[in-house]
Amino acid sequence: MDDGAGWTVIQKRINGKVDFDRKWEDYKNGFGNFQSSKDEFWLGNDHIHALLSDGENVLKIELMDWNGVKSYAMYDSFRVSDEKDKYRMHYGMYSGQAGDALSGGANMVEQWSASHNGMQFSTRDQDHDRYLQGSCAAENRGGWWYNRCHAANLNGRFYRGGEYKAKYDNGVVWGTWRGLWYSLRHTTMKLRPSSYMDNIGSGGGPVE
Repeated sequence: MDDGAGWTVIQKRINGKVDFDRKWEDYKNGFGNFQSSKDEFWLGNDHIHALLSDGENVLKIELMDWNGVKSYAMYDSFRVSDEKDKYRMHYGMYSGQAGDALSGGANMVEQWSASHNGMQFSTRDQDHDRYLQGSCAAENRGGWWYNRCHAANLNGRFYRGGEYKAKYDNGVVWGTWRGLWYSLRHTTMKLRPSSYMDNIGSGGGPVE
């Protein structure tokens, strides 16, 4: 509610207490705690697909680094397919301050290897990425829409303090903002129907 009404939060990282390095069934059904503002969770791919199945929706990703600096990225026309299609993700136009990490980066080479648009979901026990030399989900410690492998990895390993060293760039990262070797302190992913603000502006009630 601190960003207007109508949002459904589908992911939150805030303290590293919940392990996001999980198998397909956990990401399908959801996991974590949902009771307080300090809880971490993934809503579940089945639930996310159901939320997105009726009409156009906006995805807003909120980010905070270890100095308390905040940024965000928004995508219109966000959708996720069903399990039969391995929860493939699509989105439309980007807006915001954090850079378009979901599209892979600034140049065509980065976009070819790291764009998440059109990618199927992968976990350490179900590999659907385009990386032929291994498993992005296993290397990067979380379930996500990996390509070869990522420019964004919001379900990665939670490293405290920001900059980290590891064999792989497997932190909680948004590459176009703080880079791949800076693990963020707080991330939130949330959805709202594109028609929500239209309803408010026209005097209609909130979209449920």
